[in-house]
Amino acid sequence: MTSSTQAPSARTTLKRNAVRAQYNTEVLREVLASQQICTVAYVQEGEPRQIATLYFCDDTHMYLHGNRQSALLRHMSQGGEVCISVMLVDGIVVARSGFHCSMNYRSVTLFGKGEGVTGPAHRKALDDFVAVLIPGHEKVVREPTSQELAATAVARIPLHEMSAKIRAGDPIDDEGDLDSEVWAGEIPLRKTALTPIASANLRADIILPQYIEHLQVKG
Repeated sequence: MTSSTQAPSARTTLKRNAVRAQYNTEVLREVLASQQICTVAYVQEGEPRQIATLYFCDDTHMYLHGNRQSALLRHMSQGGEVCISVMLVDGIVVARSGFHCSMNYRSVTLFGKGEGVTGPAHRKALDDFVAVLIPGHEKVVREPTSQELAATAVARIPLHEMSAKIRAGDPIDDEGDLDSEVWAGEIPLRKTALTPIASANLRADIILPQYIEHLQVKG
């Protein structure tokens, strides 16, 4: 990817609230790195489909995985087009009128053709999915079986045709409402990891590892 202040295509160009558009590579990468779940839309047999799934990104691609029988993974592995959305909510915007109440957020929309991932890159991607979800856990889990590897498909999409839309800051109240007695501002929202709960069948001598105890939730 290369940094740019211009949209890479017409369909990634924001028209409404264009002042909130971001096309800079660093901004886009930061948003994508702050989330783990995306929503993927595609067309199958002339009908729209949409699914939420886990992802991770490297320098050039976004990776998705799932059951080899998944319609989405088959679609992407055969070069099918997808539209992927990532969304993070940073706060509730409390305005002096209902019309201007909103949310502060960061979002990315990505378009492109899928590509199947095979060979050594397939196995590495599966390890990377564990590392994204639970950093450090990929070093201690058992090796996947040949059946598990065969049952799991990986597909990717280039990090090229995408744009971000970001809202931050105060409510945008009408000038005439600024003297109102109504409270206005932002309620910040953050994801937080709570105390881990051990599995009911966990051996009593296994203690909570530090990489889980100190897990920092993205977003």
